[in-house]
Amino acid sequence: MVWISRLVPVALAAALLSVLALMGGQSASGQGAQPLSTPAPISVSSEVLAQASPPAEAGGSASDADPAPAPRWQPAAGTESIIGFSSAGRPLTVYHLGNGLESVFIMGGQHGGPERNTTQLAWQLFDYFNANSGAIPPNLRLDFLPEANPDGLALGSRQFAGGIVDPNRNWGGDGWLPDTWDSNGVFRLGLGGPEPFSEPETQALRDYLLMTRPLLTINYHSRGGFLFRGGTGQSSRISEAYADASRYYLPGGGGGGAPAGGGGAGSVLGYRATGSMNVWLRSVGLGGFLIELATSTDSEYGRNLPAVQAALAILSSETASLA
Repeated sequence: MVWISRLVPVALAAALLSVLALMGGQSASGQGAQPLSTPAPISVSSEVLAQASPPAEAGGSASDADPAPAPRWQPAAGTESIIGFSSAGRPLTVYHLGNGLESVFIMGGQHGGPERNTTQLAWQLFDYFNANSGAIPPNLRLDFLPEANPDGLALGSRQFAGGIVDPNRNWGGDGWLPDTWDSNGVFRLGLGGPEPFSEPETQALRDYLLMTRPLLTINYHSRGGFLFRGGTGQSSRISEAYADASRYYLPGGGGGGAPAGGGGAGSVLGYRATGSMNVWLRSVGLGGFLIELATSTDSEYGRNLPAVQAALAILSSETASLA
C-alpha cells in the first residue's frame, strides 16, 4: 500500500491533495515561478519497494515472481511535493507541470554548490514550461527537482551534509562500493556510504521514482560536455536525439565532438563510477541519462531547452502510439 505523510492510506490521498491544492502554497524559491500548492511529504512502504523490483526471469515459478507493480501516484498539475528531507532538515521539493499520465523527471544540483549551474538550468527549464504550458505534450507530466542536494548547495559542497558521502555513489545496483573514486578519480574511503541508500536524500529520491516510475530521468551534472546514454532502448534512442540537439558528446556516436581529453566511452571519465543513479535506474527498468554540462559556471540553457523539447516530442509520439 502507498502511504502519504502521516500514514494516510492511498484511498484518501487524492482527496487530501485536492484540498491542499485549493488552499494554495508557497512559490518556487528565488526563480520567479508562480505560486504552487504544497502537498504533504510522501513516503513509500516496504511493500511498494518490493513490488517495484524487476520481474522474475523467464522460466521461474509463479511463487518466485514479484507482485504486480503498485499503482503509480499521480500528482496534480501546478502543485509541488515535499518528497523527503535532507540530513540537515532541508526539504526535497518536486514541482509538477502538465496533466499527462506519464512523467519525465528532470533533476539538477545532485552535487550541490560546485555544480550550482545545474540547479540554475533546472529552474530555467521549469520557468520556461511553467510559462509555456502548451509546450508540454498533453500526454506527459514534467517533474522537476532543481535542488537534489540542498545541504551541499547551501554549504558549497559536493557531498551530503556530513561531508563524506557522495550523492551519486550511494545508489544500489551492480557495483556499489563503500570506498570508491570521486569525480577527480581520487579513491576515497566512505564515499559510497556504509551501504546503498544509507542517506535520507537517496532514500527519498529512490522511493519517489519507484512510486511514479517516470518514462525518463534527466540528471544534470557539470562539467564535462558529454552525456551517458540511457539504459533502456527508449532512453538510449532519446539520448541520441538529445545529443544531436544539444551537441554534447555522446560516447559511441551522436552529438558533438569528444570533450578535451576524452575519447570513446571507456575514456571519458578515466575512473570507475560506482553506486551511480544511472546504474540503479537501469537495474529497476527505468530509463534515464546523465548530462555533463560543458562548464561549471554556465547553465547552457540555450543548448538544453531544444534538446529537452526534442526528447519530449519523441516520448509523446511513442506514448501516443501505444495508447
